[in-house]
Amino acid sequence: TRRFYRVTRGRKSAVVMVHPEPLTPASPLFSNHRVLKSIGAPVPRILDSDLTHGLVLVEDFGDRTLQKHLLDKLRGGGLAAGPLYRQACDLIVLFHESGAAALGPDDFAASSALDCDRFLFELDHFHRHFIVGHRKMIPPAADAALLRAFYSDLALACDHLPRVYCHRDFQSRNLLVRRGRLGLIDFQDARMGPYTYDAASLLRDSSLDLDEDLVDRMIARLCRRLGLPAAEFRRDFDLMALERNLKDLGTFGYLATIRGRPEYLEYVPRTIRSIKRALLASRRYHLFMPVLDRYVLSHDRLR
Repeated sequence: TRRFYRVTRGRKSAVVMVHPEPLTPASPLFSNHRVLKSIGAPVPRILDSDLTHGLVLVEDFGDRTLQKHLLDKLRGGGLAAGPLYRQACDLIVLFHESGAAALGPDDFAASSALDCDRFLFELDHFHRHFIVGHRKMIPPAADAALLRAFYSDLALACDHLPRVYCHRDFQSRNLLVRRGRLGLIDFQDARMGPYTYDAASLLRDSSLDLDEDLVDRMIARLCRRLGLPAAEFRRDFDLMALERNLKDLGTFGYLATIRGRPEYLEYVPRTIRSIKRALLASRRYHLFMPVLDRYVLSHDRLR
């Protein structure tokens, strides 16, 4: 619902963010910008604003996303992902170690969380817009009950994970590459959430294929930097990736069927592969595999 325009004056440029509604000084964009800037995260400077008209002028970080950068490198015969993903993981460490302490009582993230209710909303969104809306399948009562039981258990399991300050959409399209360094955008929804949420967003990215060796090395780096047991982190990472990727399918279904953006469907097969990987990593949800296969996992075979 937001629009972005690059504006120039001579050799200088900036980006105008156009929101569909008026803003206030307490809007999540400004609140999270303050938090992230205060802990040293690489966010663009806010240069000016017109709150009444929902306009915000920000520093221009360019348009070379980490996704585009890596795809271009791959086409050129090489994939130099390691240094940039180490930077990204170090940002997650920064969020863990400094984010919550930087929150004031009036900050958006202090009163908002990725919790059970939010996960249930996202999984219902997936059900309505991917299974029913995109796939045109209406599960009979018995299957619907099984799916709802799965959603409830997954939402509760994710809600029980320790919480930290999360970007909430920490993936390759929201990291911009400038002179070998990463810049962070689309942070207005940052809030408290499960400690593996940003890692799952980054390393189970629906828009980019990542080598499993790279994923393993980045998880090891996070565990080492945060002093966390690797087996426990990996278990919670797979759990969070499962919820996150189901949420992604719901988003892609919504964009394709409601917003007229079918180009997002190209990410569906990759996302389903990630969901399969998470399901097979643990016995927790093997009971639900038959019903998930009917309505979700078989999708890449039917397209």
